[in-house]
Amino acid sequence: MRTFLSWVVTLAGLAAGAATVALLPSSTLFHAAAGHQHADAASAPVAGARWACPMMDFIGTKPGACPVCGMAMTQVVAGELSREQTRRMGLETSVATLGPATATVRAYGAAEYDHRFTRLVIPRVAGRIVKRFEATYGCCEEVEAGAPVVELYSPELIAAQGELQAALKLNEPTLVTSLRERFARWHLAEVADAIVAGQPVRDTVIITSPFSGQVLQQDTDMINETLAVGREIMADAPMLRLVDPDKLVLVVHVPEHRANWIATGQSVLIESDDAGPLPQVKATVTRVAAEINPSNRAREVRIHLSGARAVLSPGSLVNARFQVALASDLKPADPADRTTWGQFVLIPKTAVLSTGVRHVAWKITSRDAKGRAQFALAPLALGPRLEDENGNDLYVVRAGLAAGDEVATQGAFLIDSQAQLAGTPSLLFPAGATAPAAAHSH
Repeated sequence: MRTFLSWVVTLAGLAAGAATVALLPSSTLFHAAAGHQHADAASAPVAGARWACPMMDFIGTKPGACPVCGMAMTQVVAGELSREQTRRMGLETSVATLGPATATVRAYGAAEYDHRFTRLVIPRVAGRIVKRFEATYGCCEEVEAGAPVVELYSPELIAAQGELQAALKLNEPTLVTSLRERFARWHLAEVADAIVAGQPVRDTVIITSPFSGQVLQQDTDMINETLAVGREIMADAPMLRLVDPDKLVLVVHVPEHRANWIATGQSVLIESDDAGPLPQVKATVTRVAAEINPSNRAREVRIHLSGARAVLSPGSLVNARFQVALASDLKPADPADRTTWGQFVLIPKTAVLSTGVRHVAWKITSRDAKGRAQFALAPLALGPRLEDENGNDLYVVRAGLAAGDEVATQGAFLIDSQAQLAGTPSLLFPAGATAPAAAHSH
């Protein structure tokens, strides 16, 4: 009985509900087709647009709530910054200029003696050293031309003097001439003149320096050993090496991509740590090595210095600055002749974002009255990187920008990051980041 009543109540409720639905207007339960289409059009995402969760690391391709935390996502717009955003980012820009590609190439090295002017003091006759003079005292001794070096006891010289005396007594002009020539080859013509003048045979002879110069420091130990009193010295064995203390050479190593800009005969500006700039020293490039040192990927450059004696010493650390310029074909130009210089679009190094293979810059395409700036990605073809006298780095732009274009310097990386989030072209994604949203979920 109770089961029957339950069924009756259930059927009565269903009938009442159906009557209620039938009596409601259709617009209460259903939207018109046209209205539904309009709503979809209003909320339809822009093709390629991205929405980011302000809380979680999630990037989506349509608006709505973040599937991770539920917060409403905001649209990411690339390359557009308001005045306030620009201020907060600390954005700085620079204008691409048109000008010559000049640079300062810097290199460091230590000065040393210029051995093109090294002279050897060599005895032409053998003997035993019986006396040393000031020239043999060692490091940095100044030697004048004609100054005595050592006094030798030479049996060979004594015998030659006896032969000359005998030839004179026998009146043998040919033999006398031959013997006098022997003394001349020994640089001892004055000894032969003394015998001809009737003076007695000398037991010893003083060897003098035919040159003036300064004794090298590294020869000190050799001098003290080989020129000690009592030591035998062979004919034609070097006794001293003399250098010109006013002639120094600076050897530096310049990276291979900059060494190509340096030419033989070019003037160089030098300075030392203790004396500062040295404009009174004449510095000239005399050799740029044709080979590259594989250990440091650099070329050796030799710079000869003149007039450096009063301000530099061998071993002094020297800073060399080469002023260089490039011709229109990016080959070295004459830095002293402006007519040989090329003209190029130049931008600061800080404006360039690079992967090492691809280079881009962000340039301003428009600004409105409210200070809102619109940026566009500019792929670049770069030339060499230059450093000016003040240490500022510039790039030569071969393609991608024109003189007068304004590019972002400080803050360019943030603009590029914004483009990556928005899925538009950027440094790492030339065609835009087109990966599905799921790929960005973590």
